[in-house]
Amino acid sequence: MTSIKKKYLDQLSEDYQLLSEIVLSQIIATKRLLNSGNESNQDLFNEIERNENLIDGLDIKIKEEVISAIFLFMPRAADLRKVVAYHDMTVHLERIGDLTLNVVHSIKDVDLDMQDFEKFKEILLKMLKYAEKMTNNAVLAFTYDDSQLAYETIDRDTKVDTLFWKISEKLSEVFKDRSLSQQELKNIMGISSISSNIERIADHATDIAESAVYFAEGKDIRHKQENNSE
Repeated sequence: MTSIKKKYLDQLSEDYQLLSEIVLSQIIATKRLLNSGNESNQDLFNEIERNENLIDGLDIKIKEEVISAIFLFMPRAADLRKVVAYHDMTVHLERIGDLTLNVVHSIKDVDLDMQDFEKFKEILLKMLKYAEKMTNNAVLAFTYDDSQLAYETIDRDTKVDTLFWKISEKLSEVFKDRSLSQQELKNIMGISSISSNIERIADHATDIAESAVYFAEGKDIRHKQENNSE
């Protein structure tokens, strides 16, 4: 039974790692889209859509594996915490995948060749860079019980928030006192949606890092973080 249990838990770990790798690849592909202008990117869009289907499939598979592990093996407290943590991490990673797809759909609505887009592009790419790094480090923090890396990830969230508000200010600055065309309205809504979804990606990476702290130290810092932000 022990060898079967180990094999089962190893499979759960492998599926979780695969899920995290695909989610990170989606963020990287999104950066490529932002950099490419309005040239044809249909192959890249198709790749992102295919990966989203893989993410959804792994999400279902991992959740089923978690439930099966609990009922089949009745894991001890330490193992149970790990198994439940896989479920929680999967929820956050699947949501990051959804938010990344939202960014991609918003990119389609924006004229990336518009005159003022460079003013936003630099900030958005920096946000994506932070979000990618935070997601990667949060996953590593959980995988290797590295609470220090988790705390560093949590601290980085304020940088993404600052850039998010910078985008809002820049939109007001660029488009104020202008008679807006339909495309310009789509540009405003698209850029705002891109920044908002990236900011939420960083929030979910922070949630993963906070869960990593709990798993490594047995310390729940989520409410402390919420209180500090009030």
